[in-house]
Amino acid sequence: MLSEEGLKTEQVSTTPLFASALITSLGYVVVQLDVTIVNVALPTFSQVFNANISSLQWIPDAYVVVFAALLLAAGGLGDRFGNRTVNLLGIGIFLLASLACAFSSRIETMIFGRLLQGLGAALIVPSSLALLSSACGNNPLLRAKAIGWWSAMGGIISAAGPFIGAMVLTHISWHALFLINIPICAAGLILTIFYIPESTAHDSRDIDAKGILLFVIACFSMIYVMIQFGKSFSVSREKILFLSLFVLALLFLIVHLAKSERAFLPVSLLKNPAFSLSLLLAAVMNFSFYGSIFLLTVYFQVYRGFTPMMTGLALLTFTVIALANSASGYLATRFGPRFTLTLGILLASLNYFILATLTYLDAAFSTFVCFLFLMPIGGGIATPTLLSTFLHQAPAGKTATASAAINTMRQTGSAIGVALLGLLVTGIHFPVDTGATIGFATAALMMLGGALLVSRLA
Repeated sequence: MLSEEGLKTEQVSTTPLFASALITSLGYVVVQLDVTIVNVALPTFSQVFNANISSLQWIPDAYVVVFAALLLAAGGLGDRFGNRTVNLLGIGIFLLASLACAFSSRIETMIFGRLLQGLGAALIVPSSLALLSSACGNNPLLRAKAIGWWSAMGGIISAAGPFIGAMVLTHISWHALFLINIPICAAGLILTIFYIPESTAHDSRDIDAKGILLFVIACFSMIYVMIQFGKSFSVSREKILFLSLFVLALLFLIVHLAKSERAFLPVSLLKNPAFSLSLLLAAVMNFSFYGSIFLLTVYFQVYRGFTPMMTGLALLTFTVIALANSASGYLATRFGPRFTLTLGILLASLNYFILATLTYLDAAFSTFVCFLFLMPIGGGIATPTLLSTFLHQAPAGKTATASAAINTMRQTGSAIGVALLGLLVTGIHFPVDTGATIGFATAALMMLGGALLVSRLA
């Protein structure tokens, strides 16, 4: 229980619910947009910065790794200092980071800007969802409806990101990929200041800084080693150093989680088999999905010579994820969560196998587009059911921690997918088409493994 001294009186929002959902989603929109909008620009960045594929992997990964690593800490900051304050800080950082990316003259500056964007994103997502949840009061039906709007806005813009990126690249320049965030962030700042009140109790408990730091070090060192091996399988002092750093950070993290009563992820939660398996499944699903998007981008533009616009149009098919999200709730109610999860995962797995076949055959562009619908449909059906089932497993009073944990695992899975599957299309170890085929087959097998995990869920 929180002491009276640790609490601040909750304010009630007088802003209409849909308006609150729209305002709080503005930060979420730029977060989701920047997960995917840069993918179609990777070949352009290669030319602008004279960078190879291994270096380019850090442009999506620097963002996602920091985003994943700091989500749990950001949730704690919102509880302690107020979600409105943290949300405004996150949007402000994201705005400045976008400017840094837009005016980068070296790839190192671009990567640093992406790191800052990841920090801003980590502050934005949990705080915006908490603000929206508070705007609904104690009405669970209103909350479900509002979060549905919030999720749909982010999902649609994420799916449209590659197409938006292609339009910007074709008609403006790569700088505008990041400048597009500026007016959205500015609107988010202004509207939040005037229309969204502070909406959370303040918790004076300490944040698990040690645990978060160990998690960040482990994530970064692991991704770094993977990307370095993409350049060469040879052993070097640098690789040994970062591999050792990863192992040590991981061991210290495991010990910390086991011994600390205030660890950012309580070990009591991890001892729940359904909880732990759901975390693993979330990572596997994002590993395959975002790793495959990276494979598609490189295969389409580097190997096949498709234009950014063609790539963006192909990935625009992913906007059907909004319909799949809606179908997920109906299927789970009608046939049960296990059936719904299994159906979605098997559809996604089938799609990855088809993509492996199409890349092996160097199929026509139109053929790829016809089958790309299956990937977001499968994931769109499975993900909401997984999240709902997962949160149901969380003990009373641990829902916020559980939500942060599964989103952290999803983002970590995304980063590992881009890093690991990206090794296959560097052109160093395999021809790009062969690497893409192996990568899609790997994603398909991972998803089949995910289907087996579903059978273990309670």
